[in-house]
Amino acid sequence: MDTLSTAFPSEGLDPETCRRARLSRDPRFDGEFFLGVRSTGIYCRPICPARAAAEHNVVYFREASQAAEAGFRPCLRCRPEAAPGSAAWQGSSVTVQRALRLIREGALNTATLAALCERLGVGERYLRKLFQRELGVSPNAVAQNQRLLFARQLLQETALPVTDIAFAAGFGSVRRCNSAFRASFGKPPSAMRRGRDPATPGQSIRLQLRYRPPYDWEGVLDFFQRHAVSGVESVQDGGYHRQLRWPGNSGTITVRHQPADHAIALELRLDHLADMMAVVQRVRRMFDLDANPEVIAESLAKDPALAALLDRFPGIRSPLCWSAEEATVRAIVGQQVSIGAARSVCARLADATREPGQGAGFPTAAAIAALDDSHFAMPTRRRDTLRTVCRRLASGEPTSAQALLAEPGIGPWTVAMIEMRGEGRPDAFPPRDLGLMRAWEALPDAEAPLEHACERWRPWRAYAANLLWRSLGV
Repeated sequence: MDTLSTAFPSEGLDPETCRRARLSRDPRFDGEFFLGVRSTGIYCRPICPARAAAEHNVVYFREASQAAEAGFRPCLRCRPEAAPGSAAWQGSSVTVQRALRLIREGALNTATLAALCERLGVGERYLRKLFQRELGVSPNAVAQNQRLLFARQLLQETALPVTDIAFAAGFGSVRRCNSAFRASFGKPPSAMRRGRDPATPGQSIRLQLRYRPPYDWEGVLDFFQRHAVSGVESVQDGGYHRQLRWPGNSGTITVRHQPADHAIALELRLDHLADMMAVVQRVRRMFDLDANPEVIAESLAKDPALAALLDRFPGIRSPLCWSAEEATVRAIVGQQVSIGAARSVCARLADATREPGQGAGFPTAAAIAALDDSHFAMPTRRRDTLRTVCRRLASGEPTSAQALLAEPGIGPWTVAMIEMRGEGRPDAFPPRDLGLMRAWEALPDAEAPLEHACERWRPWRAYAANLLWRSLGV
């Protein structure tokens, strides 16, 4: 079977590869495209268990929102809302990528398109033009389909009241939620759940977040355990636990592996459900659930030195921090110190910024910037760098990792770590990282110096870095 690198060229989908993928129900392609069936008016995942439609009745789409915009309804059997996220749009412009990420986190649920454009630094007309050119749908259409599919998942997997689901999915009212469901499914949301008892107030919510196998859960969990900040997060009994805290809301998440379902189980408690979509999307990004390991492995295995590691650790992932802001703080604190020392400093900052009566949470940039010198267990220069960067982050100024290079005390290693752990860039690679050099030199087939060898690993150098760190077991 063709791999996605050739199956999904930038100019469009390859119908023959899509045909073979859907007929074989190949899980590697789940979420990478959707198929609409003209005779039924329904769109499905390529792994749908229903009887395969005749090819002349099938049309293919990269995104579920494109199928919805074309007038197709989501399938009730394969549940498109449960598919892993597609990375096909990563070939689009950086602006479209950022916009899609923010929309998937609910940016258009709580604010207008104008506000989103202001965050992106572009005009409304230009953003609409980009979306139409690269996706064939408008930003609002993507947001509406996101709300619909998320609400459908909550109906199928939780016992939340319909009213709570409407607000959690970003509809703003039950009336709008009902209208969207009738337009897409021909029935109200209340008619789509099966025999669930009403949820108890304060009860935790459980969702399944699916991925494309294989998945190196042991490696991902080990990463979070090694970097866990005391009082904020922990790894216990085979699961990841974290305290959440941000203005106007707080809560907890627990993540466990469900290998039989090719999913992780997310259990969350939130004071206010309006942020649920953002929390779920952030968890997807943290655990890198939308990666396609088949494509990544095929590319990296061309280097004999990495091929053996890929066999040892199938399904390598590149986990992220909770947010780019958190990744920035961790990267600066972690300059030229051990992981354990960096954890201790972050825990001290978290404790110092905790407000009376509130739960724990990773400290915000604004809170760190306001601390006095006694709370910074680090050299003066690094403290000044951390404070300066935190002030920039707290001001709301758009601050990419590359833009931080102009700041004293920020070098290529720090920028690469922010890009990898905060921005989720698949090609980020920290130069002259001692752990990476040690891991590379330990490989029997490593010949060229790491700084030269890593050029062969584009565009997946972040995954190669995680693979090398994984080989050290540190």
